[in-house]
Amino acid sequence: MLENAFNEYVSNYNLDDSYIKLKFNHSYRVMKLQEKYAKKLGFSKEDIELAKTIGLLHDIGRFEQMRVYKSDDDTKTIDHADYSCVQLFEKNEIKRFVKNEDWYPIIEFAIKNHNKKVLVDCHDERMMKHAKLIRDTDRIDIIFLIGTLNEVDITPVKNKISKRVLEEFYEEKQVDVRLIRNRNDHSVIQYSFVYDINYDVCLKELGKNYKKYYERQKSNKELENVYKYVEKYIKERLEK
Repeated sequence: MLENAFNEYVSNYNLDDSYIKLKFNHSYRVMKLQEKYAKKLGFSKEDIELAKTIGLLHDIGRFEQMRVYKSDDDTKTIDHADYSCVQLFEKNEIKRFVKNEDWYPIIEFAIKNHNKKVLVDCHDERMMKHAKLIRDTDRIDIIFLIGTLNEVDITPVKNKISKRVLEEFYEEKQVDVRLIRNRNDHSVIQYSFVYDINYDVCLKELGKNYKKYYERQKSNKELENVYKYVEKYIKERLEK
């Protein structure tokens, strides 16, 4: 069973560590979101199971990243999606979780691309729909775990949002993480997830999660303006 294999894998790491526990819980919530939205989008029974598998395994490289590098900062260590694929496919750990080898290329493509600024296009419709879904559900839960569960500190700091970060945001681009200079910049990048949501049905839940996220940032006028722009963007897109 997938969950048993995942629990056994993670048992090699310290679940008393707050970060490891956070990623463990995040993986399970994303798996459930994958199932929820795969059903809403009319995926086949097999593709629903495949979506759940991708959800549970999408961040598996995070555990080893933290053990080896003592950091989850991809810009200073290693791209965690690529590292997840190293763990699963170069080290052949995938066989612990999935027996159906026909799924392997789809799992690898979806996981490798779940965090990239731009989703690499391919001509395989099945690959693309799974890659798009994991990008959406991962972002939904990131905003949930920060805004609703308060598992990450997003209290605004005194620093102003960096000029280039704001420019990219208001150009309606997913902001480049390499532009981060302070915590407020990081928040804007997470607000910019909204521009990269593929399925409108996922956008609705993301919008609800942003409301909770913003509740922790009302004291900052720049972030208030960013949130209001996000709200407007979601409303206009869903009305089309």
